[in-house]
Amino acid sequence: MRRENVVERCVACDCPQVYVQKDFNRTLGVGIFAAGAVAFLVCAWFNRLVEGTLVWAAFVVADAMLYKFLPDVTICYKCHAQYRQFAPNQYNRPFELGLAEKYDPLDKQPAAENPAAEWKGH
Repeated sequence: MRRENVVERCVACDCPQVYVQKDFNRTLGVGIFAAGAVAFLVCAWFNRLVEGTLVWAAFVVADAMLYKFLPDVTICYKCHAQYRQFAPNQYNRPFELGLAEKYDPLDKQPAAENPAAEWKGH
């Protein structure tokens, strides 16, 4: 990890499975979406559908720009450790629900069977 400055596995728990996502605050993202929706609904209430559509389009463009320019963060499936400012690793993929279930089953009982644990052979 240190020589190439890439994340291959979690340093905290030694889990071999990590995923990549955009480093963005989800609460802020939902707030921006809600603000755009409310602005559109206010315009629609006053029969200003063209202006409302332009407002909504501006929020979509802003969201696309954030997605394009925000850096990635690598996250461990098991302990949720976050790794920022590392070089991209071509083997790290986006979030997969099946892998998340393997490392964090819905029923948290230690001896419970988890049918998703053998998903895709991981």
